[in-house]
Amino acid sequence: MSKKNRGFIAPSGCEFFLLRILFLPLVVSLVFTPPVFAKTLYGKVLKVFDGDTFLVLLQGQEEHVRLREIDAPEVTNRNKIGQEPWGRRAKEFAQSRARGKTVRLEVEERDERDKYHRLLAYVFLDPIFINREMVSSGNAFFYPGVIRGKHAAELQEAEDFARETGLGVWDKKNGLQERPQEFRSRTHWEERFFPKFRPLFRDEKNKSSSKDYPVLTDKIVANKRSMVYHLPGSPGAARVSPRNRIFFDTPEEAEKAGFRRAKS
Repeated sequence: MSKKNRGFIAPSGCEFFLLRILFLPLVVSLVFTPPVFAKTLYGKVLKVFDGDTFLVLLQGQEEHVRLREIDAPEVTNRNKIGQEPWGRRAKEFAQSRARGKTVRLEVEERDERDKYHRLLAYVFLDPIFINREMVSSGNAFFYPGVIRGKHAAELQEAEDFARETGLGVWDKKNGLQERPQEFRSRTHWEERFFPKFRPLFRDEKNKSSSKDYPVLTDKIVANKRSMVYHLPGSPGAARVSPRNRIFFDTPEEAEKAGFRRAKS
């Protein structure tokens, strides 16, 4: 045997075929896995509505924030019967962690808001990952979306831990018998709870699309509420309310500040 070939054994045809089978899924996942685009925001939690919805002051604007990929029991509200005592316990637990605190929000742009216009976010009170703590303590369920976020596996593990140890909603004797999404579907909870928000979003959308404001033609106009920027001369630039405007000279400058370009 020559020095050139010493120590190397060429794979047989069968072995080569097996190697292709083993490595093909890895190659496919690397090529076709969609990229995760994320931005980081900081804000103060003004109010905790329940175990998965906060009111947060972000860049001078109040935002309803929905904790991404978790689902907490519904809280009794006025004449609406919730999932008590679990809804109240989840709310109190979330309040003890977040109310009045400055938190870090990770937002994935591809799935930024839900159908009620709430900002979807992973919420951190460093080093505490609040979404995970709500689930691991048994005060919320893992609630995966159509597209799983970067912390989905971590939240799934947190639910497995809470279920195996019988914490909170997973209590062996008196646990919650119905997941929140099942409760909402059965009781039409969302239709009863959110209708007051819908006219607000509809009016805001109609207002922004029907009224134009004077704008500098050589400036990029960014909307600090939606974190979107519009190129000079585009119709969207004139529709940004003056109270929400921020001006930039270049797209790079706007993106460095955390804004993203408006879709055509």
